Amino acid sequence: MGAMASLAAGLGAMVGGALMWLWSASAPDAALKAVAAVPSVSDAMIDKARGDMAREGWLLASLKGPLTSTPYKVYAALAPQAGAGLPAFAAAALPVRLPRFLLVAAAFSLIGAIMRGRAGPKTTLAVFTAGWLLFYGWFWMTRPG
Repeated sequence: MGAMASLAAGLGAMVGGALMWLWSASAPDAALKAVAAVPSVSDAMIDKARGDMAREGWLLASLKGPLTSTPYKVYAALAPQAGAGLPAFAAAALPVRLPRFLLVAAAFSLIGAIMRGRAGPKTTLAVFTAGWLLFYGWFWMTRPG
């Protein structure tokens, strides 16, 4: 179940990345301005991603993005100007995004298995909800933008 949900999320990232690529190809300044307005995205992050894409190529830079907490949308907005073609960039969404989705699914599956039989569904839902709120609270408070 988690693997299928991860695959669906990866395919959604592929579509979202392609749409951002298309927007950036036709209106690069507007697309980049919209991405820069997203909480946790900073001008320094965009500049670093642009530099990494110029030095290492768009694919390697995009693959390293999750390790630096750089959102995929930053790379998608920069990709057309970095020489990434739409089909290649869209296809790259799976190897860029899928590992993280699968890791999260596996972690939640493990937590669910540990809680099964020890807690009821409401308690389990409360634990998962609290975990997400704490994670994203920490994430938004520690990121620029």
